[in-house]
Amino acid sequence: MNAFIKTSLIVLGSFFVFRMVQPAIRAPITSPETALQRLESDMLPAIEVKTSSGTMLDTAVTAPVGVNGADRLPAVDAFPLYGADALPQNPATGVLRIEIVSSVEKADGRHPENRWLVDVAERFNQRRERIGGGPPIEVVVRAIPSGLGAQMLVAGKMRPAGYSPAAQSWLELLRHQGLNPTVITDKLVANSSVIAVRQSAWQRLNQGQPSAISFGGVVDQALAGNLKLGYSNPYISSAGLDFLQTLLWVSAGHGQDQKPLTAVELSRPQITKGFDMLQQRIVSTTPTYTQTVQIWKGQPSRFDAVVMAHQSFTQLKKEAGFQDLVAVPFGTPQNSPLAAFAWTTAQQRQALARFAQFASSEPMQALARQRGYGEPEGITAAAKPPQADGALLSQAQALWKQRKDGGRTVYLQLVIDTSGSMNKDQRLSQLKKAITLAATAINDGNQVGLISFSDHPVRQMPLQPINAQGRRQLVASVNSLRADGPTALYDGLAVGLADLLRARQKDPNGRFHLLLLTDGQRTDGLDFETMRDVIDKSGIVITPIAYGEVNQGELKSIADLRESLVYQGTPALVLPLMNDLFQTNL
Repeated sequence: MNAFIKTSLIVLGSFFVFRMVQPAIRAPITSPETALQRLESDMLPAIEVKTSSGTMLDTAVTAPVGVNGADRLPAVDAFPLYGADALPQNPATGVLRIEIVSSVEKADGRHPENRWLVDVAERFNQRRERIGGGPPIEVVVRAIPSGLGAQMLVAGKMRPAGYSPAAQSWLELLRHQGLNPTVITDKLVANSSVIAVRQSAWQRLNQGQPSAISFGGVVDQALAGNLKLGYSNPYISSAGLDFLQTLLWVSAGHGQDQKPLTAVELSRPQITKGFDMLQQRIVSTTPTYTQTVQIWKGQPSRFDAVVMAHQSFTQLKKEAGFQDLVAVPFGTPQNSPLAAFAWTTAQQRQALARFAQFASSEPMQALARQRGYGEPEGITAAAKPPQADGALLSQAQALWKQRKDGGRTVYLQLVIDTSGSMNKDQRLSQLKKAITLAATAINDGNQVGLISFSDHPVRQMPLQPINAQGRRQLVASVNSLRADGPTALYDGLAVGLADLLRARQKDPNGRFHLLLLTDGQRTDGLDFETMRDVIDKSGIVITPIAYGEVNQGELKSIADLRESLVYQGTPALVLPLMNDLFQTNL
């Protein structure tokens, strides 16, 4: 072989080697733009994406016309009872059973730090107290978020003997909506709302100089984009409602003159424009503040400050990495009143009063102090509005719902598992019902799309604005879903992300969410490692829902990459979960 031919073969061979390895040498994914490029160049061409041929709109079946509050709320049995051995369907014989619906932070029997009222009930029941010569009193407690409990009461979804929300505001809202609770005691246990602020973040803003932290100062820094603030849905969360009321009161200038906020002021530009600007700066809003705290624990850099109850603040401050937190107290008292209703019998009222007296005893209050409860300290007059009535609170909630997007369009891609396992336990049928009813909580003008996946993704409905027609189309598309086949989870995720990233190119100021619901692990198509960098750099808020008994490992990995949280869903709870997520994010 002469030198020319040998050299030519070497060059030709090098060229082919270069061509073979070139696909493996890719530019790194560093932004939403490069994430979309990688999806379009490497992943989407290998995915068989089908498009639904279109769903005939049958308004008799699909249009969510006449949906009322009760339709969008769960059955009370979805929430367990604590405090007695008897099941709700089989109460102990020979007892006077008294059911109290309570806010979660003091009645969650699953968590020691949040079960004060459950412990009180168990100790009270051991006393076997009686009314006159009647049977012994047995108090049972059902933990439901305060706002959700109020909605269920108004809708007639439950009739407990007593109701103990975290704050008086929920009783005011009940009165406004025609349900007139009678207060048994205005305080079971003392608490307050706070903004938990990282001292290091505040010092950074003040060039390391000591500076007092105030409610107004935190809001101003959040408005300026200097402080990453998170809070919770004021339709559900007591701390979220208290923050909203205090924010509007301060924005109206009443931190100085101490006058009450009025309904007329809620429409003034100084309030609406300021609220829009703050909503543009808010890092995250979750249905309840406990969910915000869970995200913060998983991603400590996610927030500089979070709105919560003081009792939860004391618990969080004990966690590694959160010892530098300082509390900025604000708002109205969060004293966990206990109320009865027109259907509460005279004997039940006496039992509630007896229980309230026991809960207020020094041993039970000492137990409360051990759990972080206590009288509020340090609330300045400039951050302490008077208790608003139900009409004003209702209008404040409506303002939040109308303007929470800060003038931006929200784009939500629903990516739904329709693999064969979704036929079990009415999973798919309950999900259809949940989305159908929750669709009424979507603000007009926001955009929603739907992608299903089993062995391949199907674009059931492209991203489109929600109005009367769009809402009907969404419901019709959901109702057409059928479950069959394996689980190509990441193929569906890839298609959903690509649609949102393309929408982002057209509307850079929009807010972009992807809700991923699955009842199983990936069994087909792309895998997590292939998609990791795309997910990480997409800039899309991804909310995974583990539907049923699911190994949450990979879903948690997805949530951690996007500084989110895995929500746990079941057929019984998917309706309130979807409603809360749609109401909060759309």
